[in-house]
Amino acid sequence: MEPLFNLESIYVTNVIGIVLIAVMIVCNLWRFQTRSRADRNLLLMMFLALTSCIADPISYSMKGVPGILPKISVYVTSSWLFAANMLASFFWVRFLSFHLNGGIPRRTRIVLDSIVAFGLILLVINLFVPIVFFIDENNLYSRSYLYVVYLMIDYLLVLYSLVTYFKARANGGFLKFFPIWVYIVPILIGGVVQSLYYGISVIPTSIAVSIAGVLASLQNEMIYHDQLTGLFNRSYLHYMLEKCMVRPKIKISGIMIDLNGFKHINDKFGHAMGDDALVMSARLLKSAVGNAGSVIRYAGDEFIILLNTQDDEAIEKCITKIRNLFDDFNKNASKPYELSVSVGSHKFDMKMESVDTFINIADARMYEDKKAFYASHARMDRRKR
Repeated sequence: MEPLFNLESIYVTNVIGIVLIAVMIVCNLWRFQTRSRADRNLLLMMFLALTSCIADPISYSMKGVPGILPKISVYVTSSWLFAANMLASFFWVRFLSFHLNGGIPRRTRIVLDSIVAFGLILLVINLFVPIVFFIDENNLYSRSYLYVVYLMIDYLLVLYSLVTYFKARANGGFLKFFPIWVYIVPILIGGVVQSLYYGISVIPTSIAVSIAGVLASLQNEMIYHDQLTGLFNRSYLHYMLEKCMVRPKIKISGIMIDLNGFKHINDKFGHAMGDDALVMSARLLKSAVGNAGSVIRYAGDEFIILLNTQDDEAIEKCITKIRNLFDDFNKNASKPYELSVSVGSHKFDMKMESVDTFINIADARMYEDKKAFYASHARMDRRKR
C-alpha cells in the first residue's frame, strides 16, 4: 500500500525544527541558568518541541512497515506527539502567566492541571481501546472519534493564553507589551494545516518557530530591563510615556519612590548588601503593584511605578500596600538592614504636561515625604555628610 505522505518532506521539515531548537538552546543557555519560573516553562516547551521533531519522522517511517516492533513504535511515537502538543500549549500558558503576572491563581492552576491530566489519561486508555487513534493490521495510523478532544484542549489552552494576555493588558494598559502573536500565529497555522491534511507534518516545527519568536521578543525586552533588579528601566519609562502621549485618552499615574537611608546600608554593610537591598525592594514593589501597572528602576535607589489608573482610592491603596509590605519585611526578614521608602504620586495630564514635568512633580512630592522622614530619623540622614 502506498503511503499517504511524503517521507522526504517530513524528514526535511523536522530536521529544520531540530536545528532551530538546537540553535535556540545554545544561544540561550545563560537564560536557563537563571531558573526563573517563566524560563523553566519555556525550557520545557523547547524540550517537547525537540522530542516531537524526533518522534514525528520515526512515527511516519514505521507506518505501513509490518511487524510488532514497528507497530509499537507507531503507538509510542503517536501517543507522545499527542501528549507533547498538548503539554506545549500547557507550558505556554504557564510561561505567559509567570512572565506577565508573576504566577497563576490556584483555582486556575487546578483546572488547567485537570484538563491536561484528562488528556494524558485518554492516551493511556487508547493503548488498550482505540478511542483517540488506532493502528490497523498494516501498521497504518488512523484518527478515532476522540481525536477532536485534543484539538479542543490545545485550542482551549491557546484561547486561555489570549485571555491571560488581554487581561494583563487591561490591568496594565500599555504597560504590558509582550507580542503574543509571535507564538499564536505559527501554532494556529500549523494546527489547521495538519488537521485538514493528513500526511502533512508541520506542528512540531511550528512550535519550534513559535518558541523562536518568543525568545526573540524576550531578547528585545531586555533592552528595557534593569540587569540587577529585573525591573523595567528608564528607557522603558520614556518609551511608554512617549507612546501614551499620542493616545491622550489613556489614564495613568506615577508613584515616585526612593529608599530611605540607602547610603547608610552601603556604608555600613557594603555595596553587595546594598545591591541585595535593591533587589529585595524591587520584589516588594512588584508584589505591591501586581497587575495594576509596572515597576521601573529610575536611577540608583529611585523607582517609579506607572499605574493604569487615576483613581485616588486605587493610588492610595497601592501606596498603603507598599508601606505595609516594607513594614512586614522589616518585622519578618532576617536581613541586617531595614527598608523604608519615601513616596510621591502624580496623575499624568497628557494634554497639559510634558513627560519631564510629570516626572518632576512626582519627584518633588516624593522629596517632601523624604524630608518628613529624615526630620524624625536624623541619624540616618547622610545626604549632607
